[in-house]
Amino acid sequence: MAKTLTGLSLSQEQAYQERETEKLARRMERSFTREILKAMREFAEYDGNPGKQSQAMAEHKDRLAKLLERDYSRAFDLFGARVLRAGEKAHPGRWETKNAQDEFDRMRQAWIAQMVGQKVTPIAGTTEKQAKRIINDIVAQATIDGLSEAATGDRIRKAINEQGGLLARGRSRVIARTETHSSANAAGQEAAQATGLDMQKEWVSARGPRTREDHSEADGQSVDLAASFFVGGEELRYPGDPNGSAGNIINCRCASVHVVLD
Repeated sequence: MAKTLTGLSLSQEQAYQERETEKLARRMERSFTREILKAMREFAEYDGNPGKQSQAMAEHKDRLAKLLERDYSRAFDLFGARVLRAGEKAHPGRWETKNAQDEFDRMRQAWIAQMVGQKVTPIAGTTEKQAKRIINDIVAQATIDGLSEAATGDRIRKAINEQGGLLARGRSRVIARTETHSSANAAGQEAAQATGLDMQKEWVSARGPRTREDHSEADGQSVDLAASFFVGGEELRYPGDPNGSAGNIINCRCASVHVVLD
């Protein structure tokens, strides 16, 4: 049986990662629901003033960046630090703790900065598109109904709170699960590489009816630590690799487990 870095069995390690990632995702989901709905309300409030709407979306991007940076950091704090501690415990004296920590911090900062830059614009863009669609639908119907400007505004605000609230919750759930899973596995990957220890990594699927067929087939696939898994026709450095297609990473619950080589 393969010996994992943490000492847990492969299935135990996957279960641990899934459980802890879900906890982080719930916190992230609440924050993103509030932020997306807030941005939609602000966009609707400035209906008819494109300049103010653009400013509202720019501020939305700034707030999103801070939320993503915070939540990515939480995942790296938990999963990366855990791998570093396990490496030191399993191989005392085999590597310099401070050097490994410094290297991990460098890779962590680079990964977080890159991902924040990639994610903010599309998330904010979807917020704007959804708010516009709600507003345009209400305005079109209000014109047919002959509503006054004030009555139309009231109807827009109500629709944003109801329809926008549902959209914000649904989107936030997907964002939170996808981004926490991605950052958790990235943290483990970067920390394992920072140790410099001789390891491989194994893809461990979340078994059950919700698991994709391609991910079930990848279960047990083992590669060198710096190599990529081949899953669903794509190369993934770890489950949730942001370089993968949406169909291959969204709502994934698989884990990359580090296996010590004798």
